[in-house]
Amino acid sequence: MYLIKNILDSLNRDVLNQLDLASSISHPGENGRARENIIKAYLRRLISSDFGIDTGFVIDSKGEISRQIDLVIYRKSYYPIFEIGGIKHFIVESVVAVIENKASIKSADNLNSALNNLKSVKVLDRVNFNESDGSSNYIVNGPQHGAPVNRNKFEHQVFAAIVTECSLQEYTFKKVMFQFFRDNSDRDVWPNMYVDVRNFFSAYIKNNVNNQNDLTVIPREAECLFVTTNNQNTQRPPLLDFSQELVNFLRVASVIDYKPTSYLYADGGENKYWKLE
Repeated sequence: MYLIKNILDSLNRDVLNQLDLASSISHPGENGRARENIIKAYLRRLISSDFGIDTGFVIDSKGEISRQIDLVIYRKSYYPIFEIGGIKHFIVESVVAVIENKASIKSADNLNSALNNLKSVKVLDRVNFNESDGSSNYIVNGPQHGAPVNRNKFEHQVFAAIVTECSLQEYTFKKVMFQFFRDNSDRDVWPNMYVDVRNFFSAYIKNNVNNQNDLTVIPREAECLFVTTNNQNTQRPPLLDFSQELVNFLRVASVIDYKPTSYLYADGGENKYWKLE
């Protein structure tokens, strides 16, 4: 166990050191690209090779499209990826997690922008219900159909998180988060985690009875917003807490089927045919 702890602590230190170096890049665009590559490389060392990590947009069968997402974690096989001039568009059925990766979130506008970027993925349609025949997407269970996709189930949803190095003061952070919660009564569009890799992480508490706090990353279960204390001597590195929750979700996330006709369709036109003699 000590070996694994030492490996993870080393990985965490390596990420923070590389982020320090990235901050020396003066060009904002390249600085952001470097940060994305650092976090991406870290996650690649922890998640299965069945998943890809890239930047791009997420689309659904209704033609809706998300805002641009810093890091999209998606299943690499089985699903098509649409590219326009190298810009990737992932169908929502293939996406398991989305991450907004920011150098700093120093204003309410910065935080709201990140929250709404994640929301733009969360609201996309993964069910794809067809009123004409009553069909919908289903869970892939080996060679057989599993249960229909249920947007209310955590394992059928997209995991969403914000990762940053510098955050708002606690009072302002709480104020902005609670305003977002009030503006969005559908808890399924709330973020699952907020991670300040140098200071704290935030998720939810689902049971606060008799001070028996029960941490959860499922907004539907939330009774309280949870924030770790910024104590470097007693706190486990926030990046490791995030990694644990993300990897755990990838372990249970359902494989969702998609309808090729919903994406790879062709408009009808005038057709001809000739009878065989």
